[in-house]
Amino acid sequence: MKQMVLAVIMLISSIFMFGAVVYAWFTLSNENTVQPVNASIIERNVDLLMEYGKNGGSYESFEQPADINAYLNSSLPGDEIALRLTVQNGNTLGTPDLNIEITLMNIRASVSDIEYDLTDFFFIESGLVTLTWYASSTDLALGNSYLVQQIGLDRLNETTVDYLGVPLNDYRFSNIFDTEMNGEELEIINNVGILESTPIGAGYLVVIEFTIGFDGYTPDFGTGFQDGELLIDGLYTLYD
Repeated sequence: MKQMVLAVIMLISSIFMFGAVVYAWFTLSNENTVQPVNASIIERNVDLLMEYGKNGGSYESFEQPADINAYLNSSLPGDEIALRLTVQNGNTLGTPDLNIEITLMNIRASVSDIEYDLTDFFFIESGLVTLTWYASSTDLALGNSYLVQQIGLDRLNETTVDYLGVPLNDYRFSNIFDTEMNGEELEIINNVGILESTPIGAGYLVVIEFTIGFDGYTPDFGTGFQDGELLIDGLYTLYD
């Protein structure tokens, strides 16, 4: 049975100040419920480390929501936040592979006007997720990877879309949402699948990296921007 783990302390209330405009992201919604980690998860012996880097700076990790709030509080349009998640399957050799799946859950704008939607102005840089594989924690410490993969995210619309004469990023959240079939109709779901189910062998590690950008051309006016919020429940890992 699949287990869900909150891999990142990103259920926070982070605010971007941009003139008279307030943006919030990685905000815990009222309806979200986080279940406690149970014994079966502990027995799987999975180690998770989440780190953040801003605008090419060094990576930092945080344990308290207030700390990540302070870190993101000064972000402005044009900034980029790099996320690096290290996952190790610490089980003994000979045990089955661990399959891991990663999703940015429930991305939405608090004010959603078809003309002004903040999910159009946050994006995954180049639509790429990088996986770097290591055979052991020693190899990770030495930087001896054995494989580097780049995974491209799928777009809903391949056509370039302009806003006030400026092209929106092709990999904006609104254009890379997940989909599923609802009967005979394709339904768009406001999650972004960062990594589909991927096996990790016992003792092996994978470093998963991607960057969230904040469009430098985000306007400072209009319904949906004035006092608007971008909300993300969190970055979740599912594994079995």
